[in-house]
Amino acid sequence: MLLDNMDGATPALHVLNPTSEIRLLSHAIESGRQRFGKASEHVSFTAPAGTSVQFAYNLPEAIVLAETRLTAITSCNRPGVQLAALVTLKRSIDEETGQPRQLLVRSGKNGKGGDWEQLDFSELSRELPAQVRVARAKYGGAIDEREAFVTHLVILAPGGPGPTDLWVDQIAMYGVLNVGGKAPGSAPNEVLPMNAVIPAAHATPATSPIVTASGKPPVAPRVIQWQGEPLDYLQKLGFDAVWMGRPPVDSEIAEARRLGMFIVCEPPTPEQMRTLPLDARFSQVMAWDLGKLAEPGDLEVCRRWAQAIEYYESDPARPVLLRPTGMTREASRIADLVMIGRPTLGSSLPWPSYGAWLGQQRRLVRGGTPLWVSVETHCGPHFGAQLGALRGSAAAIVPATFHELSMTTSAAFGIAPRGFCFQSNASLAGGEPENQIRSLALELTNLRLGLAEPWLAGGKSVTVAQSSRADLSGLVIKVERSHLIVPMRWSDNALAPTERTKQQPISFKLPGVPESSDAYLLSIAGSQRLPAKRVTGGLQITVDHMPDDAFLLVTEDGYAYSHIERYLRQHAPRAAHARIDLAALRRQQAVEALAKIPGIDARAEIAPVDAQLTAVAEMIQRRDHAAVFGCAAEAERLLDETLRRVAATVAPSLPVGSSPLPLDWTTLAEMRTLESALPAGSLPQSVPGGDFEDLNQLLQAGWQRFEQPPTGVTTAVRLSPEAPGQGAYCLELQVQSQLTENAPPSLPAAPVWVTSPPLQAPPGHMVEISGQVRVPEPPLGSSDPLLIFDSVGGNEGAIRIESSPEWRPFRLLRAPTPGAELRLTIALGGIGRAQIDGLSVRYVPLQAPSVAQTPR
Repeated sequence: MLLDNMDGATPALHVLNPTSEIRLLSHAIESGRQRFGKASEHVSFTAPAGTSVQFAYNLPEAIVLAETRLTAITSCNRPGVQLAALVTLKRSIDEETGQPRQLLVRSGKNGKGGDWEQLDFSELSRELPAQVRVARAKYGGAIDEREAFVTHLVILAPGGPGPTDLWVDQIAMYGVLNVGGKAPGSAPNEVLPMNAVIPAAHATPATSPIVTASGKPPVAPRVIQWQGEPLDYLQKLGFDAVWMGRPPVDSEIAEARRLGMFIVCEPPTPEQMRTLPLDARFSQVMAWDLGKLAEPGDLEVCRRWAQAIEYYESDPARPVLLRPTGMTREASRIADLVMIGRPTLGSSLPWPSYGAWLGQQRRLVRGGTPLWVSVETHCGPHFGAQLGALRGSAAAIVPATFHELSMTTSAAFGIAPRGFCFQSNASLAGGEPENQIRSLALELTNLRLGLAEPWLAGGKSVTVAQSSRADLSGLVIKVERSHLIVPMRWSDNALAPTERTKQQPISFKLPGVPESSDAYLLSIAGSQRLPAKRVTGGLQITVDHMPDDAFLLVTEDGYAYSHIERYLRQHAPRAAHARIDLAALRRQQAVEALAKIPGIDARAEIAPVDAQLTAVAEMIQRRDHAAVFGCAAEAERLLDETLRRVAATVAPSLPVGSSPLPLDWTTLAEMRTLESALPAGSLPQSVPGGDFEDLNQLLQAGWQRFEQPPTGVTTAVRLSPEAPGQGAYCLELQVQSQLTENAPPSLPAAPVWVTSPPLQAPPGHMVEISGQVRVPEPPLGSSDPLLIFDSVGGNEGAIRIESSPEWRPFRLLRAPTPGAELRLTIALGGIGRAQIDGLSVRYVPLQAPSVAQTPR
């Protein structure tokens, strides 16, 4: 809701606790030492050792929510800088002053000092009650924290011998509920206190998709989470709309209208709607985003907000959007449009399970409710934070590849989505290789979705076509007399080209398709006519090589293929060149990564890739865009194959799920470092209560159980004596169905889980958690089996265990940020039973990354 790069005309910080012992030496905006924008704010002061100077930054009044988060990018010549918040207790009046009481709530996490680092305070809502209890003991009387709001972000800077130098270069606030019209952007035409991070230079794609001429929102939009990029740049990447975290200002609406783009954003509050009608001013807003729906307590707030929109809305066709987390059914009863999605990048979630989860969400929503699917453009914050911790920097970006985006969007075709929303936490307009890769991969993905847009927008049925390979099938979407077949792979090798001499053709059988239909293999760079013949059970189509980003088109309608031809004539040249650029960028990443690994012949590893890219030059002269695209795709496939092979050699102990990092060329060096550090770890020690021998010991250690069974389902958590892995007992989770029919109930979320007490890693150490698990039979009724994950790695880093009749070991390796608290979660997602035993932990020292003593 607020982003300030601290390069205004005058300093924004002021001292909250001035005393005679604190002496300011200088305080100014300085250019030349900044992380973002044009300058940073520099404070130099002296203060006694043991004293912290409180530098406050004024915030708009914002109610303390679970989502409230404050961050500051700082650099200090001393360790120990800490973030805090000044909170006003609206319901508690100080008898001496007659004003509401104020509390300084500290994050408790100290900065390392030296180079730029991000201070993060996301636990304000959890820390506030503890501070209130202290205040009650100190002041007495009733102190009520309800409706508490934050007014200042406070940076606590330590004193000591000599001057303390503090630089601040970005302050941000997240999780603001516009109550009472006091939050930024709540008034018409208000200038937001935000300096968007827009790099000065950005590459511009060569072509632009056709803008909707009618002025109406597209039926199947492609939406990007906005991070301050120029809208014309995003349009040239193929996006129809931007997703903002706040209502737009007039200049943003005007720019979107000029470009024919649209906006998805938070609506004004019910109070603001009385004076801010939802009229033609918001003509470019295609949907009102009410935010996430995660807790039952959010239901009434969202329902009233939706009712207020319905009352004041001037465009009855504009939908209300909700993003549920485990409450999909409830969201569809409030909103006109539901967005679903879950992390896939770097996770152990297989594509069949992801597709099954999407299908389950489709069945949970109210009939006729359209769905949007959210797609990651880079690995999630848990992976990014761990990579940043290993590098001694802020959270890092690991971009999604075009292959990963193709697989994620293809899996969603089975639920007939009416739009895709791409998540992005960093500007795509930057010049960093990671963001260049994201931009190119997204541009290609949008071209691919544009090719399939007639079927996404008007597809009436989705069936499955079997192929000649057991691990490959096709989703068939029908529009009039045309069928689009989307290949779906159920193993890592299903679409991977084998050696040319061993490659076998793949055939698909389509029941009910007339023999007079024509068949084509489609990519975004060209098309190829395919043989088709009538066989028992339908029409059989055969293709020699099926790329994972290609489609099959079977049609009786000449107009449908004419539409495809026009689309390819317009976009095939750009698709081919973008694919070459993407392969070249990833090749450069591979060269740099391989050069850091001793014993690897980088030239030999890259030679097959270079052969593909060299062959492209002649094809470009012939303007054979399909061949150019195919060579670049093969080069990327070879890079992926090499990456997997090298990673298995240099980091065999870090498989997906166990590893704290996603597999990428940019993370290979860190994975090798972690692998070499493992032998130096401490001896394993039992997690408190992790032997599961004594219930009282478990409770005293801080283990917790959580149960949320739906109707017709019962859950249980117990210490079981049945064949434990070690000792006399093990922990057992059980979910049972009380329904009489054979089909198990559909479970929207895990009905039972347990969490461990917190584990605190020593600074500069990695955490290794190991144990044993047994799942006698695969859990039913959910795409999630037994999940084992932690608060540092998140759900995307979970170990998934479908079935294990015998006891089997598991291991998690995590690289927490300094001061982070790690809790283990064990969740049973479906009808069945699972046992866990022998949890232990050990700490592995890591070589501290070099940190400069002054900002770069």
